[in-house]
Amino acid sequence: MIEAYVPTGARMRAVRASPDAIPAEAVWIDLLDPRPDEIAAVEQLCGIDVPTREEMVEIEVSSRLYSQDDADFMTASVVFGLDSGKPSFAPVTFMLAGRRLITLRYSEPKSFAIYAAKLCRETPRHAGAIQPGGAEKPAAGRSDRPPSAETVLIGLLETVIDRVADLLEMISAALDSIGEDVFSSSARKKPAATRNFRSLLQRVGAAGDLTSRARESLATIDRLLPFLQLALDRRKSGAKDARPRVKAMGRDVQSLNDFLSFLSNKTTFLLDTTVGMISIEQNAIIKIFSVVAVAFLPPTLIASIYGMNFRFMPELGWTFGYPLALALMIMSAIVPMLFFRYKDWL
Repeated sequence: MIEAYVPTGARMRAVRASPDAIPAEAVWIDLLDPRPDEIAAVEQLCGIDVPTREEMVEIEVSSRLYSQDDADFMTASVVFGLDSGKPSFAPVTFMLAGRRLITLRYSEPKSFAIYAAKLCRETPRHAGAIQPGGAEKPAAGRSDRPPSAETVLIGLLETVIDRVADLLEMISAALDSIGEDVFSSSARKKPAATRNFRSLLQRVGAAGDLTSRARESLATIDRLLPFLQLALDRRKSGAKDARPRVKAMGRDVQSLNDFLSFLSNKTTFLLDTTVGMISIEQNAIIKIFSVVAVAFLPPTLIASIYGMNFRFMPELGWTFGYPLALALMIMSAIVPMLFFRYKDWL
C-alpha cells in the first residue's frame, strides 16, 4: 500500500496512491507491506533502490545506515502492537531522497498513525498578530510553507521515541504489579501453589524480554541520530530547529536507556526473589515431610518391637499390653510434635 502525503497550504493531505499515480509533489511516501510493482514505481519516481525485507533485518551498521545515489537510508527497530497488549518490534527504513521522505515498513506501528494524523491537522506555529481591519500580520519566523521531508522525519522519530517511552512505562507498571504479587504471596502462612509461581515467572520473563528488546530498539535509534545529523548537515536543511531537535532526541534516548538499566536491574531482582520464594516454599514443604517422618519414627519403633514373632515375650501375657502399646505410640508421636512447636520449627 502506498500512502502519499501531499502539501496543501501549510498542512499535509493523505492520498492513497496507486503505483501509476503517485503524486510527484508528495513530501512523504509511506510504503506499508508494498507489492513489487509499488516498490518499482517508488524507485522510478525517486531514483533510488529500495532495500529488500531481508536487507532491513541485517544487523550490520553499514547495512542499516548508509548513503547511496544522493539518498540517505536509515533503518531502526520500531515498537508496534502496544495498544493490543502484545508489543513487539520490527525494522522500519527511513529514506531521504531529494525533497521526499520514503518510509518502508512491514508492520503497523501506532506512532505512524499518530504522527500522520497530527501532520494532517497541524496548523502553523508562531501565529502572527492581528492588524486593524482583521488582517493578520506575519510573525517573525513564521512560515506558511508545508513541512519539509527532514522535518517530517524528525517529527516521526520523536513520535517513535515517545511510543518507546510508553512501552517502558507499561513495563514498569507490570514489574510493580509482579513485585506486589511476589511479596504478598510470601506473606501468606499457607504456601503458594506452584501454578502461581509459574505464572509469576512467566510474567517476569515477558517483562525481561520486552526490556531487552526495547534496549535493542533504542540502540538502533541511538546509532541513527548521529547519522541523521550528518545527513542534515550535508543536505543543508533549511529547518532552523532541526539540530536542536535531534540533540533533544539524543538526550531522550539516553534518559530512556538509563531507565532501561533500572528496569533491567529490577527484573533481575524480581526474578531472583521469585526463585528464592520458590526455594523457601519447597523447603517448607520438605520440612513438613521431614517433621512428619521424625514424629512417626518412635511409634514405628514401638510397633516394630511388638510386631516381632518371638515365642517368649514378657508383654504377651499382659491384659493391658495392647492398649499400653497404642498409648505409647500416640505419646511418642505427640511429644516430638510438641517439642518442634516449642522450638518454633513448625
